[in-house]
Amino acid sequence: MPDRLFDLVEQEVSRRGGGEAELWVHRARVRRYEASDGGIDAISFSDTLSLGVRVFRDGRMGFSYGFGESEDDVRRTVEAAIFCADASDRDDACGLPEKGHDGPAAPGGPVEPLLFDPSWEGVGEQEKADFARDLESRTLAIDPRMKRVRTASLTESVAEDRFRNSRGLTGAQRESWYFASVTSVAEEGPEGQTGYGFGFARRFSDLRLGEIAQESGRKALRMLKSRPMPTGRFKAILENEAAADLLEVLAPSFLAPQVAKGKSMLAGKIGQPVASPVVEVVDDPLDPEGTGATAFDGEGVPSRRNVLVRNGELASFLSDTFWGKKIGTGTTASLRRPAPKVPPTVGTGGLRVTAGSRTRKQMLSELGNGIVLTEFLGIHTADPVSGDFSVGASGIRVEGGEEKEPVRGFAVSGNVLSLFRDVVTVGDDFRWFGRTGCPSLAVAGLEIGGV
Repeated sequence: MPDRLFDLVEQEVSRRGGGEAELWVHRARVRRYEASDGGIDAISFSDTLSLGVRVFRDGRMGFSYGFGESEDDVRRTVEAAIFCADASDRDDACGLPEKGHDGPAAPGGPVEPLLFDPSWEGVGEQEKADFARDLESRTLAIDPRMKRVRTASLTESVAEDRFRNSRGLTGAQRESWYFASVTSVAEEGPEGQTGYGFGFARRFSDLRLGEIAQESGRKALRMLKSRPMPTGRFKAILENEAAADLLEVLAPSFLAPQVAKGKSMLAGKIGQPVASPVVEVVDDPLDPEGTGATAFDGEGVPSRRNVLVRNGELASFLSDTFWGKKIGTGTTASLRRPAPKVPPTVGTGGLRVTAGSRTRKQMLSELGNGIVLTEFLGIHTADPVSGDFSVGASGIRVEGGEEKEPVRGFAVSGNVLSLFRDVVTVGDDFRWFGRTGCPSLAVAGLEIGGV
């Protein structure tokens, strides 16, 4: 980021009454390729620049954004930020982080090489388009019952973040990644089932086309000839994707703003058991395999690994400089910038349950009779404060430690925290699903409403 932009920000802030300022510049280059009916159905290109300005003065904070770097663009953005600051309520916790955060936030820090791979420049447009087309054809070739592909796509993204603030804190980071996915349909007789497969990698060469196609086909095929599930309480294994969905429901409860506002199911429980002793929950934005990996947070504080649940006990919450002052913990480097038009807010960067040592075969053997729950349908509707839920689900019935027929069309009810307390074993099959990751979790009991 040219120093002239921040110099201009400071000049405008000084001219309009003074205060401290922060400028964040984000550049992104995104290419997306979609395949359909054996050919490329759509290609989309986007190259964007966005500015984020925060102004702090008199215990007030104002945020504004812009999409240009001319002097007029910057002046308008600063003017809007100052207007918002002057219209805000005073709070002594408002302010920039203290200087002294060296290390990963500096250009060329130790995390950056893990996030950025210059080889993307050598991947041609035809090669990327061929990947999307081959993903569709490979999925359809898995089995004669694979009838069609709804979407097969590849997305390439290259981005750069640079920031500077009035306290002398500066930073720069580059990031590159590829995301491929396919949604397929398997049919047998009048029945049809869908399956989804995906892959994420920092380098194009690390994407495994065959594995992505196989995942989509396997998920669709395994649910054919589904049967109903009887009502009752059953021992269960939550597959890693279903477990990750459950963890996402719990995610807001780890955030300091939710705790302070009384909207967290974990408020007041530091040091208390909130999960099984075999469960460890960590927010780890330093793992490059997660999509939320970053060298520093949304106000330039170097990223760190935060243990939230240790041996089943609640250990900490996530906060930025502002909320760290409010709840007395200090920042955990957890300010995130979800979109250019949205003010930065406290959030997770890589929420995960630490993997265990049990293989799927061992977990099935220990389960005996029960169910492998493969999917929650609408778990996002769970009450974010109480953790109560009642949603649809699907899975595979287990008998004698072996997977039998697929089951679907039943309801699952319970409480998010109660399920985490009921975890008896943790699998070794950890996987990231965006910013949230989980291994499979075996639980002592799951309330099912079926036939």
